[in-house]
Amino acid sequence: MKYDFENAHARVNMEAAKWDAMGSAPAEGVVPLSVADMELLSPPQIIEELKRTAEFGMWGYTQWGERYASAVRHWMSSRHGWDIQSDWIVQTNGVVQALYAAVRAYTNPGDGVLLITPVYPPFYQAVEQNGRRIVESPLLLENGRYQVNFTDFEEKARTCRMFILCSPHNPVGRVWTPEELRRIGDICLKYNVLVVSDEIHFDLIMPGHQHTCYATLGDAYAENCVVCTAPSKTFSLAGLCVANILVPNAGLRNKLARQVSLSGCNTFSIFGLRALEAGYTQCADWVDQLNEHIWGNYLYLKKFMAQHFPGVWVAQLEGTYLGWFDCRCFGMDGHTLGNFLRAEAQLYLNDGYVFGPAGDGFQRINLACGRVVLENALERLRRAVELRGMPVSDKTKR
Repeated sequence: MKYDFENAHARVNMEAAKWDAMGSAPAEGVVPLSVADMELLSPPQIIEELKRTAEFGMWGYTQWGERYASAVRHWMSSRHGWDIQSDWIVQTNGVVQALYAAVRAYTNPGDGVLLITPVYPPFYQAVEQNGRRIVESPLLLENGRYQVNFTDFEEKARTCRMFILCSPHNPVGRVWTPEELRRIGDICLKYNVLVVSDEIHFDLIMPGHQHTCYATLGDAYAENCVVCTAPSKTFSLAGLCVANILVPNAGLRNKLARQVSLSGCNTFSIFGLRALEAGYTQCADWVDQLNEHIWGNYLYLKKFMAQHFPGVWVAQLEGTYLGWFDCRCFGMDGHTLGNFLRAEAQLYLNDGYVFGPAGDGFQRINLACGRVVLENALERLRRAVELRGMPVSDKTKR
């Protein structure tokens, strides 16, 4: 079946977070490309399953059972080569909830939690809001590719109890190789640092790359990790609130489950479960075609910038549907740049500084949209820059 990745709906008056964040100012036809949920329809198989669930007419309290667990096992095995057990699953309403619970479960107030940055803002929030100490190890940008600074990472790991890994990495789009992950894991094992691996983007992998689930590196790594997964990014299901946290180590699993329980979030949506089951059992070919579409959008973004703004560097997209590009050639600090994009280009992206100091001057753009939506957004950028008469510097080495 050939799927349609151009048809979508304007989510006006749908209480969609990213759309409502634009306020009342945007012109008709402006689509936000900020928050990481898709501006694409979910797979038709999921839509049909949710229609059947809605038509049933009774939606009482829900708990996961064998249908759900079987679907998760099937996806992990067929898509990621990892044979999991049903009792490894700790279900949560989302990966962010799991990160907060993990910080409480495995660290004490004042403990250091290691992050490689720039990184997804809720990583910072999960640490800070639980009274723990953020320890940053900035990524190196060498020869146009982000790399872990292993010397710095090891030095920082000595002082930490936990490391939150973003794999694939949001926002820079890296898919970590098995060699990189093993080196990270060896350092964490050496200093008794627990690895919590956020793998929510693990199905969104671009040509020439392959995601490695952290726990598949070997038994020692699996016993010292928590792997956070969900169907939300893969199938545009964030509003249905279902995530699968996979913890092979029983002791670690019990600690996490206790913190999840103490949060009081023990009610789950039948719609989320049914959507997961349909996605994980019927929609593998849809995901393959989605990745082809995202890759095409990335190539369009890169070509557009090279043609119109040669000073803008676009990071190589290996995974996720999030483009990351350097706008410092426009001569603005991050806050001024963001205000310019919103006010004068009607371009609603994510400002790079929200991912940490290393992201200042960068922008993150959501490429999970129709091609026409992307074309229109970038054309608004071109016109706004021309109207301003802004100087754009030539390319610089990175």
